Amino acid sequence: MRLRKSQTYRAESITLRRSDLGEADRILTLYTREHGKRRAVAKSVRRPQSRLAGHIELFTHAEVFLAVGTNLDVLTQATAIEVFPAIADDLARFARASWAAELVDRLTPEEEADPQLFAHLLETIRLLAGDQGHEPVHLRQFEILALKTLGYRPHLDSCVECGRELEERPNIFSPTAGGVICPSCTPPNAALRISPAALKVMRWMGAQTMGAGSRLRISEELEVELERLHTAYLTEILGGGMRSASLTRSRASAARKNSGLTFGRAPRHRTEEDNGRNH
Repeated sequence: MRLRKSQTYRAESITLRRSDLGEADRILTLYTREHGKRRAVAKSVRRPQSRLAGHIELFTHAEVFLAVGTNLDVLTQATAIEVFPAIADDLARFARASWAAELVDRLTPEEEADPQLFAHLLETIRLLAGDQGHEPVHLRQFEILALKTLGYRPHLDSCVECGRELEERPNIFSPTAGGVICPSCTPPNAALRISPAALKVMRWMGAQTMGAGSRLRISEELEVELERLHTAYLTEILGGGMRSASLTRSRASAARKNSGLTFGRAPRHRTEEDNGRNH
C-alpha cells in the first residue's frame, strides 16, 4: 500500500544507515517490515537531550512512528525493541552487520515491503550479536537467502550453460553467467573454481532456515572459498563494490594478526528460474 503525503504510520524497523544533516538532525535509512525501505529525517536527534537517539542507532530493531514527507519522512517517535551492544563494541561483528545492512540497502527499492527479507535480516543481526564463532557462516547464509528471496539466487543445481547435472568434482563458478559451469562448458581463462564442498554448503544454506549455520563445522580453507565466491557474485549483482568494504578490510587486517583468518571485501544478474517468483 502506497502511503500518502502527510499520512502518519507505524512500522517495525531496522536502521540500515544514517548520516548527519545540519547541526542537529540525522537522515536515516530504515528497512521496515510493513513498508520496505524508507528514508526519514530525525530532527534534533543529535542534541544531548534528544529522547530518540538511543532508539535509532545502527542495526537497532525498533517500533517507529513517521509522517510521510515530500522527499523524506519525518520520524516522530521511536521505541527500541532490541538493541545489540555486542555489535557496537566489536569491530568484526560491526563490519559483518554493516555488510548485511548495506546488502539490503543496495538490493531493495524504496517502498517495497518484503517481510521475509526483514525476518532474515533481523535474525542475522541477532546471530551476529550472540552466536560467537559462527559469524562468517551466518553472513554467508544471509547472503544466499537474501539473494533467493529477491530473485537473484545463483544457479547451483546444474550447469548454467548446458543444463547437465554437475559431477562431484571441481567446477567453475561464473558470476556473469549466474551460476556453476561444468568442465565441458568452461570458457577460456576461467579462474573461479568451486569445490564440491563449497557447492554442497551453498546449496544447503539456501535450503535451510536462517541460523542453521550454527550446526556447520567448516574448515578455514572452505570459509575463505565461500567468501571469495559470494563476494564475486555480489560484485556482479551490484555492479561494483560496497561502502562497508573498508570495514571488512580493517577487520580482516586485525584478524590476520591474531588468527590468520581473512574476510572479503566488495559485493548483477537475476536468474531465469527466479524471475517473477518473488516480486
